[in-house]
Amino acid sequence: MQRAEFETKLNRSCLHIYKEAHYEEDYQMPMLRQNRLDGILEVEGCEMDGRARYTYEISGLTSMKTMYENASIKKREIEAVIARILEVTDTLQRYMLDPNCLVLKPEYIFHKEGQWFFCYFPGMEEDLCKIFHELTEYFVKMLDYEDTEGIFLAYELHKATLQEHYDLELIMKEYKGRESERKKLIMDKPKPAGAKRENKGTIRRIPAPPDEDEKEEFSYGSHGNIFSVTDEEEPKSEQSRFTYGKSEELYSANMICEEKTGGWWKYWRKAANGIRRKRWGSWDDLILETDGQEEES
Repeated sequence: MQRAEFETKLNRSCLHIYKEAHYEEDYQMPMLRQNRLDGILEVEGCEMDGRARYTYEISGLTSMKTMYENASIKKREIEAVIARILEVTDTLQRYMLDPNCLVLKPEYIFHKEGQWFFCYFPGMEEDLCKIFHELTEYFVKMLDYEDTEGIFLAYELHKATLQEHYDLELIMKEYKGRESERKKLIMDKPKPAGAKRENKGTIRRIPAPPDEDEKEEFSYGSHGNIFSVTDEEEPKSEQSRFTYGKSEELYSANMICEEKTGGWWKYWRKAANGIRRKRWGSWDDLILETDGQEEES
């Protein structure tokens, strides 16, 4: 990349890019003057101190480098840049201009009102595939690492563009296909038993008093642990007693209330004995209010 400098006046901001050669015009500059190309900054050329100088109007624009100095770049923003690059390169080819003359350095890519704008530098001696790969390195560096799909996109772009020649449009199509597969896997993932139960009715727990320090999750739809326990065996025991269809200790209302099979005391006591043994060990000295009532019933 040749030397560049910014010039700011009261009513105008410009970017000057210099080329270490005398200024000469071919068909490119007249083509740019006579046609206002979408996504390409207006440019004027002249000779200054024995060098060719190309001047771009950047008033009211913000460079990509400035935009992301204190912010991370997200997937949708990377996609917007790539879509714009594909549009601009297609436009350049239709006007018989060389896409390799597109400047893709973050400090010389500009943004305004949701659109990206690029500098066309006639006689540029860099390969577009190479300089775009350097741009993907910038994407990786400036990523928002909480944006999962942004990570996938940036790293897939960086890896695919390591090749000497590649098709950017094909890379994006393949990425979109893999993105759809990932979304489908998430949608097809079986829901936990707690999530299914939520459709049948809402299970509520009595909220803790305001001065209670212990915090609990009350939603069965969350993926976190509902109970804060330290014993590795306890979550399995708790889950077995609160999940439909997975424990012999669960009883329907009809089973509990059916007197012909021994009365509801029989099943309640069985569950209570299970509590004595399973969760806290064997508590033979534990006295329940129901002890002795089974015989009376």
